[in-house]
Amino acid sequence: MNAAEVAPGSPSERDPDTSWYRDVLVWVVFAIALAVRVAVVVDYEAHHPLAEHPVIDEASYERWALRIADGDWLGDEVFFQEPLYPYWLATVFTVLGPDRTGVRLVQAFLGAVTCVLLVALGRRTFGRFAGLAAGFALAVHPTHALMACLLLKPNLFVPIWVAAACLVVGRTDGRERWKRRALGVGLLAGLGALLRGNALVLLPVVAIWPVVARRFRWPNAPVPALRSTLLVVVGAACVLLPTGLRNWYVGDVFTLTTSGAGTNLYGGNNASNPYGIATEFDWVRGIPEYEAGDWRNEAERRLGRSLDPGEVSSFWAGEVWRSVRRDPLLHVAILWNKLRATLGSYEVPDNHDFAWDERYVTTLHLLPPGQALVGWLALAGFLLHPFSARRERRGIALWWFDLAYLGTIVLTVTSMRARLPLVVVMLPFAGWYVAQWARAERRTLHLVGAAVAAGLLVWVPVFDAAERAQRLAGRDFNLAVYDARSGDPVRLEEARRIAGELERDYPGTDRVLTLRAELDTRLAFELFEEDPVGNRERCEELLGGVLATLRGIVESERTSPRERFRANAVAGHALALLGNHGSAIRRFRDCLEFDPNDRELRSALAKELYLAALDERGRTGGDPRAPALEAAALLEGLLRDAGSAERPALEANLSRVRTLLTQ
Repeated sequence: MNAAEVAPGSPSERDPDTSWYRDVLVWVVFAIALAVRVAVVVDYEAHHPLAEHPVIDEASYERWALRIADGDWLGDEVFFQEPLYPYWLATVFTVLGPDRTGVRLVQAFLGAVTCVLLVALGRRTFGRFAGLAAGFALAVHPTHALMACLLLKPNLFVPIWVAAACLVVGRTDGRERWKRRALGVGLLAGLGALLRGNALVLLPVVAIWPVVARRFRWPNAPVPALRSTLLVVVGAACVLLPTGLRNWYVGDVFTLTTSGAGTNLYGGNNASNPYGIATEFDWVRGIPEYEAGDWRNEAERRLGRSLDPGEVSSFWAGEVWRSVRRDPLLHVAILWNKLRATLGSYEVPDNHDFAWDERYVTTLHLLPPGQALVGWLALAGFLLHPFSARRERRGIALWWFDLAYLGTIVLTVTSMRARLPLVVVMLPFAGWYVAQWARAERRTLHLVGAAVAAGLLVWVPVFDAAERAQRLAGRDFNLAVYDARSGDPVRLEEARRIAGELERDYPGTDRVLTLRAELDTRLAFELFEEDPVGNRERCEELLGGVLATLRGIVESERTSPRERFRANAVAGHALALLGNHGSAIRRFRDCLEFDPNDRELRSALAKELYLAALDERGRTGGDPRAPALEAAALLEGLLRDAGSAERPALEANLSRVRTLLTQ
């Protein structure tokens, strides 16, 4: 027996026994993974400033899940975000109660299960050593460990995607097993499409996999290829058709998952976003509840007519193709930048920035580097595999599976959570690559070449230090905004400290000036509540400075629509506090031109209209009916889709307006 026969990853070492899970090392991997994730969850909840204040997508998913748990299972709009995670989250809330700690611990357990599934994937593809190495690498992977703390889709998508990959590379012994395998791949791919839009793009690739595997005689290819393809389609349809029918029922638009495909494509493929990363546009606020409306409003503004959700998606997809035709080389450069960003060691932020979260979750510092180490090894194995010997062809299905997923990221938007499933499913190549060094006949030159090529892609930075620092400052800005709106005096003081640091580092920027204006407005409100008479002069001084600052932002031609909206909103509240109801009304109306559906601003406008009506009634010859009627119309509109919590206050306000109208 020579070295090649006993080396890890060699053909003789691959055990086809389906009882692989009896291996004690598999459960060691599970125990390590669970312990790491529980420790990170405990540390996160103890020290992270947003642990009890989910933001952006997390907050949206939590609110959505709570509505579902309260009985609103159908909803009333076409899905703009993929729906499966909120429904899964609602199920957890129904069983455990609306407890974030419980959800995070469930996700920690699910993450540990994913490590076991990865052992199975690596073992089926490259053997026992590769499987255990991949599972252990994921068990201590810092990004995957942090994900358990976050109320985000990868916690559900990653295990589903690893399970789908297991079926793609699995065996089909027996007359009925190929049927279960193909149907299972379809079902899992359909579930994945309800979690990530790029998985929907992959469905045709997954569907033709049996035909391609049979045509090129891949190992473990399903024997009845056409029937296997049909079963993959049937499995996916069983998941997606109910969602499409639901969208058609509530919104008269038949879309299999969401209406956000076009906006997602535009988000990562436009001239103002050269790296194709998650970013904010001038007309979109980074808050999920507003995103669909903001994209629709801008599309309708450009076209000059009303659009349904499907037409909005088509419009933004069309914008991409028009841009590609105008400047194809620019879009080639964008795709190249996205490829480098996806494979690089930097965790591209979206809802969360790993480098920022790591400041507060010190447990993550105890874990080995993620993409910089195991990602490099995985990419080296991935690059080397096409040049491997014929006996390594068992990994070809996984290689194409990973390549197809990589392509969907590069075509849409790249970010930390978008690439995490790719990182996980590529890990078996890390174990396989390490195993190649033990094989006597493997030429070292090939191994070194793959390592160097992977190193260039992983370690050469795509973003410079100043860009990364600016993104960290953006996280500090978001924290200051959340603290400012919390109503907690301690957090409000922390927001003022952060705003001071941002003013020092980024003086004169619209976002920082608006933040400072909002903080001063809130301070004036506190002073007014404390002593309306004694603090009046101080309040007027503060609010005068606020309005002067915001006037410069609103009137500048360089100001983006989004920042003008924010400035107008703060100015409206400042004017309302000064009792200048007419000017406050004009500011709020300017805000509603940007977003006619903003409930908070519509309510604020209704209040100012009511107060203006009272002023008119007190004037000789004044007519309070016009502002009172407008206030009543706004409140009636808010009541039509109000939740149970806000309904009593709205009804009381509407009653006061109607009383004024009858006097």
